Amino acid sequence: MYTRRYRRARRRREQRAFLQRILVGVSVICILIVCAAVTLKTKKETQRVEARSALMQASAVMQKAQMVQEPNKEAGSKQQEKQIEESQKAERSGDETEEVIIIDPGHGGMDGGCVFDDILEKDINRMIAAQVVVKLRKLGYQAELAREGDEYIDKMERVESANAKNALLYVSIHQNSCEDQSVEGIETWYDGSDQTRDSGRLAQLIQQATVQETGAKGRELVSEEELCVISKSRMPSCLIETGFLSNRKERGKLATKEYREQIADGIVKGIVLYLTSDGDFCEEGTERI
Repeated sequence: MYTRRYRRARRRREQRAFLQRILVGVSVICILIVCAAVTLKTKKETQRVEARSALMQASAVMQKAQMVQEPNKEAGSKQQEKQIEESQKAERSGDETEEVIIIDPGHGGMDGGCVFDDILEKDINRMIAAQVVVKLRKLGYQAELAREGDEYIDKMERVESANAKNALLYVSIHQNSCEDQSVEGIETWYDGSDQTRDSGRLAQLIQQATVQETGAKGRELVSEEELCVISKSRMPSCLIETGFLSNRKERGKLATKEYREQIADGIVKGIVLYLTSDGDFCEEGTERI
């Protein structure tokens, strides 16, 4: 009887060990399946982002080509084309004495910023910034992007480059987000601790002009000393949050070329007003909500 008990106990142990091996095997298979699915999804997302970036690069090239062609059609001569070519050549030469306006499309490369419904902040920033540069150049101003294409450039490196060029102005373009998805509107940030750079007046004029052009809600002006691009730059600078990607309605507008162009028109109008007028900065609306 003792032998039978021993055998039954041994069979039970063997059965438990067999079941444990089966569970371990099933767990390993499940993990492999999950890893494969994640890898496939990541690959597809990477391909989607690369395709979107390629389309935007093509769009930027078309805009630059159109910028060269349109003055020729309007003027009926090659004089303006020559001026544009000379301007671009001067930019490429890196002449640090030029008073260039730096337009900074926030984020870039591995830093996508906020993302909602496959809409990446870095892409919206870049498309708006490209339009701002084109419009400023058409008005005769020297303007360039802080980053070309979709490469990642550290914030401090962007500011140091602008400082080295003795830039006239520095305007950084971003999109906002909030846990409360009903929040919407435009707000502009500046370093209020340095009154010598007159950044407050630049921020106010860009904020007011962009709200006027778009009809968006004007939220506030925010004085902030910790943001690198507005506190480390030597020239007047500001950072404009042109909308909330977390807000479905505003996100839909930002996804359209027409609305982005309205934003670009507002930013350009604010810059031109800053450079051509002596309006005083008003402290109203500098409290953060």
